[in-house]
Amino acid sequence: MERSFFILSLLLAAAAHAQTTVDDASVDAPDLFARDSYRIDTLVCPFKGRIDYEAGDIECGLLQVPENREDPDSRFIELHFIKLASTWDDEEEEEKDDEEDSGLAPGKRDDPIIYLTGGPGASAEYYVGRFKDHGIRKHRDLYILEQRGIANSGDFCETYFSRNPEVGNVDSFEKSAEASRIAAEDCARNAMAAGVDITAYNTIENARDVKALRMALGFDKWNVWGISYGTLLGQAYIKEDPEGILAVVLDAIVPLDARADVFSWRMINWYDRDLAKLDELCEADTGCSKSFPDLGERVRDAARATMDDPIVVDVKDTESYPTGKAYFFSNIAAFLPFMLFYEQSNYAVLPAIIHAWADAIESRDEDLFKAIAVAPGGDFYGISQGMYDAIMCNDGYREAAIGSIAADREEFPILTDAFSVEGDAEAQAQSCIDLGAPPRPQEQYAPVQTDIPTLLVEGDMDPITPPPLAHVIEPGFTNGTYVEFPYAGHGPSRSVECAGDFLNKFYDDPTAEPDLSCVDEMEVPEFIGPLYRSSAAARFVVLAMENKEDLPKVAFWAGASVLGVVLGFFVLTFAPLVRRVEKRQPVPAEGARLAAWAAAAFGTAALGIFGAAAGVSYKLSEMLLIFGMVGWAALGAWAGVLAGLSGVLALVLTVRARQQAALPVGTLLGFVVTSLAAVSLSVFLVVWGLGP
Repeated sequence: MERSFFILSLLLAAAAHAQTTVDDASVDAPDLFARDSYRIDTLVCPFKGRIDYEAGDIECGLLQVPENREDPDSRFIELHFIKLASTWDDEEEEEKDDEEDSGLAPGKRDDPIIYLTGGPGASAEYYVGRFKDHGIRKHRDLYILEQRGIANSGDFCETYFSRNPEVGNVDSFEKSAEASRIAAEDCARNAMAAGVDITAYNTIENARDVKALRMALGFDKWNVWGISYGTLLGQAYIKEDPEGILAVVLDAIVPLDARADVFSWRMINWYDRDLAKLDELCEADTGCSKSFPDLGERVRDAARATMDDPIVVDVKDTESYPTGKAYFFSNIAAFLPFMLFYEQSNYAVLPAIIHAWADAIESRDEDLFKAIAVAPGGDFYGISQGMYDAIMCNDGYREAAIGSIAADREEFPILTDAFSVEGDAEAQAQSCIDLGAPPRPQEQYAPVQTDIPTLLVEGDMDPITPPPLAHVIEPGFTNGTYVEFPYAGHGPSRSVECAGDFLNKFYDDPTAEPDLSCVDEMEVPEFIGPLYRSSAAARFVVLAMENKEDLPKVAFWAGASVLGVVLGFFVLTFAPLVRRVEKRQPVPAEGARLAAWAAAAFGTAALGIFGAAAGVSYKLSEMLLIFGMVGWAALGAWAGVLAGLSGVLALVLTVRARQQAALPVGTLLGFVVTSLAAVSLSVFLVVWGLGP
């Protein structure tokens, strides 16, 4: 499926992330910044209406910079940046501090933070949404620069994923890889024809932009916080603007000189490492080990099942899929678990998802894969793929990937072949040269040597930038401290709840021993037990996207059944109390009354259990609902069956009671409606994949 392959390629190449910097000795700062105007214009935030905020809490602006500072005739471009103001409120926070001591002195600090975004190519809007409520804002203003070539900073290939869909709608993994190269080449050629200097989109110019923003805002110094690609940019920025930096946090690290080091870029090596770690944790948990053994092998099983034999589903959306078919290759099979390793909040359900995913692939679950095909497209970060591709070329990733993928393929052939077509890395590297975007000189990638106070942060189970990579750069940070969050994924300083206080304490006194109480709060994930499998969510997606005309009928069926069951339950439950108050005797019903109440009670219980299980499952991971729910949702399935059986019994007893005694019309209708609703609900649940 071409859309999924594009998303996959973003994270696959992010396994090493592009990285570059300029050797201090080779940079003539006065000449390079001579054309910078430092002009800033205010801007109504482009995400206004999509992100909820009050005026003044979040502000946006545009910074004018030369597109290529190494070309005196270069055009000017504008970069979008955001200020997330400190949330400190003296009166409100004093009351909070009386209740809970964070260990931080009260008040807003004057030293702001510049956040260096990841990807490369992730839009700033994603980070605004993520950091709007982050604890770092309690004491400091946070600035986010939307890097050149991204979204509102001049995305030069906005139609990247929707252009020429017939090229990507192909029936083999090899053709899909070729289609991705064609899309990258078309983007570059079209951009250059429109006046874009592709060679200017590299980490060195990004670092210079960060310095220009600091100067334009009038800050003598500020703090730096970078995650993922932001660590590469952070290392380049340290070399570009050391006099403008107070303290640095680099989280989810790839070394700046990793371009020359095959070890650093080996994504499959790190992926296999995390699968082994997860398997070890699962084996130590009785419920997990019994239900979900051999996690790494199940991922490889899924990859094997799709190699040379893609999953194919028919779809109605011929605009996105001109052939009327969506294809799923081995890269998708291996990609899903890899993606879920990013967030430690997924770990509790990841073993269950790995097994359910492998089972779905092996059984070629049409409902699931059709749902994936027709679900609204897009990606989590809003990647600007044109800028991403330019970074990959100019910073040397395409070239570096050749050796790294070859090493991975020799040691981990199944997973490597699942993610990449043999020879594709070489073809991509050659494409960069053919487009006039060869790698910048390797000597510009010398390791950082600095005494700026720095935290080198890693998540123990980061699948793409794991702890060993931080240790590579550690010697160059003479005032650096390594901090590892156990049982954490990619970028724990943005996702762990206590990270705001952790960061603020460091920036308050970066030369002091860091407070690791936040690290000590990390706990082993509590794995869920057996998974209740259900196709309900996938089938609903297909209904909503492909068969909208049937949606009202299904909604009426479900709504009428639920209303009848719940109303019957309340009426039959409270009717005895009403009769007691009115001192009336019930009409003899030969057990029909009890059976109807049981049908309503079991139906209501089924709805309550499924509702609660869905809520718990969603909280654990939205992805879990695609495959089912927590194991105890099975109780809801059995309650649904009992509702149907009780409903049938109630109908039989109602007919018998009607024959033996004159039941009031209201009572008769009540029993019949309640019983039929229970039977209808039971059938609905079974038909929609919510049976035992």
